[in-house]
Amino acid sequence: MHQINVVVFETEVDAVAKEIVRLGILHLVQLDEHEDWVGQLKDYETRKMQGRIDGLAGRVAQLMKSLGIRELPLEARDGRHLEITPADLDGMDREMAALEQKVEGLGLRRKELQVKYERLQGIMREVAPLDVVGLSPERAPYTFLEIRYGQVRAENLGYVREKLAPLAAVALPLVVRDGDQVLLVIGLKTDRLKLKRILREAAFEEIEVPEEAKGDPGLVTGELEKRIAGLAEQIGEVDGELAALRGEHAEAVTEYHRSLKVAELLLKVKTYLKRTAKTYIFSGWIPSDKRQTVEREIYRAARGRAIIEIIPPEEIAGVREGTRHVPVLLRHPGFFRPFEMLVSSYGLPEYSFLDPTFFVAISFLAMFGMMFGDVGHGFILAAIGWMLGFRGGAERADATRLIGKLAFYCGLSSIVFGFLFGSIFGLEELLPSLWMKPMHDVLYFFRVAVYFGIAMISIGILLNVINAIRTRNYKATFFDHAGIVSAVIYWGGIGVVSIFLANRPIPVRLLLLAVGLPILVLFLREPLAAVFSRRRPRFEKGLMTYLMETVIEVMEIVTGYLGNTVSFIRVAAFSLAHVGLFIAVFSLVDMVKGKSGGWAYSAIILVIGNAVVIALEGLVVTIQAIRLEYYEFFGKFFLGGGTAYKPIGLGPARRRAEGKE
Repeated sequence: MHQINVVVFETEVDAVAKEIVRLGILHLVQLDEHEDWVGQLKDYETRKMQGRIDGLAGRVAQLMKSLGIRELPLEARDGRHLEITPADLDGMDREMAALEQKVEGLGLRRKELQVKYERLQGIMREVAPLDVVGLSPERAPYTFLEIRYGQVRAENLGYVREKLAPLAAVALPLVVRDGDQVLLVIGLKTDRLKLKRILREAAFEEIEVPEEAKGDPGLVTGELEKRIAGLAEQIGEVDGELAALRGEHAEAVTEYHRSLKVAELLLKVKTYLKRTAKTYIFSGWIPSDKRQTVEREIYRAARGRAIIEIIPPEEIAGVREGTRHVPVLLRHPGFFRPFEMLVSSYGLPEYSFLDPTFFVAISFLAMFGMMFGDVGHGFILAAIGWMLGFRGGAERADATRLIGKLAFYCGLSSIVFGFLFGSIFGLEELLPSLWMKPMHDVLYFFRVAVYFGIAMISIGILLNVINAIRTRNYKATFFDHAGIVSAVIYWGGIGVVSIFLANRPIPVRLLLLAVGLPILVLFLREPLAAVFSRRRPRFEKGLMTYLMETVIEVMEIVTGYLGNTVSFIRVAAFSLAHVGLFIAVFSLVDMVKGKSGGWAYSAIILVIGNAVVIALEGLVVTIQAIRLEYYEFFGKFFLGGGTAYKPIGLGPARRRAEGKE
């Protein structure tokens, strides 16, 4: 990244702002956030035009919603809309007003019809069950009959029937909907109070039949069906008129939308301009490989009447002091993009810090493969990932493609480790193992997982030391929790434990030099820092507090690194769980295969078992791999807090290149 500072004359500022939008390369910054003297300068006046653009954009958005027109992203060719004038906005305003009048009229008409349609549907829902018995509750054929129409929970129907059995009454179940039993209860008026009590105990809910639906159920439902069909036809006619309007005006409305979006971008660029007497100034960041392009195009737009200054970040005092953040653009070959997504989900690294995407890609695939090593399952996962990540049209979202590619690479890793472990669809004896059988070499696999974790943690320490050196934080280089001194304690501790587990005597010199001496250095870090800084030692909270804090810090280093390392045992544990799950699946198959139809049950169990293992274990293994990356690996060096590179404008599709910018 390079910082670019530009001064242009007032007469050329519009042309330069349009060029910035057209290029889509500049990550603009507010000058007054970093330079106090800029606060005396005036902003570019955009409020009046902004209000008008916002108003028109809101109306266009409503028209697109009413007509069902899909919003499309801006493209480089939309640069033609940069030349929009106030007269164009006036014409757009008039044409939209006429179209809005038609659409609003149809919209209101449709809403009115829809309300009537839904109301009649509701009435139909209440009276339709009565059509089965042809009896209306308010029109009993005999005056001595008591008829109740309503619903109870389906499980309460038995209770109602049981209580009605001693009486001269009957409960006619009509229809079940949403777990409720609609029923008609017929009894004698002399038993009215008993009926009322029984129904209350069964949580009976009376269904009120609207006045206009009272009468012979057959006639009522017939009439309702006609009215509902008539309303549906009218709604369809309105929809047809709206579709005709959409077909006639969709292109124009889409162009309005694009024009206003481009106008919004142009206004957004102008909000970063600061005005002097006759010039405007602005500042931003550009990728290093775009310096000449941006410089040439701004000079061309300003007809050579511009002053352009391009500065590398190393020469900017604010960057060196850490008060000014350089935007970060992660750019890697296509293979690393899914892992770039994993890194970005945790946070963006500071500009001066190393980008861990390469290490994440390698370690994530290794851990996933070890935990999910199976040729058959890996093949299915890779096939699904291929369909999501590499197939399908341009309408598929980028995030979906990245997830698909990640699944594809994870599937390939599973296939590789499946061959190494000799496992295919949970069958451990079908393929010879090229490395080991996890279930037969449990202790060896645990050791491999622990050493893998040691390697990951060591890389994390190395990255942290490099980051500290790049930012010239020499105290952190040595005394950070993942600094050189802690690393020596960690590696010394590993050596001591390894010798102890090998039943060999631990050399006293190793204990003193690799563990004791670094701990002593930690206690002396403030005096040592004072010596190298040529100042007096500072114990701001007192010497005893300093010593206590150092003791606690040493304990945190020891327990923290121990926990981080042991945590990688889960890599082996989940691989064993994979084998264990299939032992359970095959045990079920053995239980049913001798029964009648056992082959069919066995096939069903195998299919369902494999599907569950792929879905459930694949998800769990992914989460565990991400957890190890974030907590055990990133925790050693990754601080995040980077600012994302967000250029304003249309711009061509950015060509990706290797490295972090």
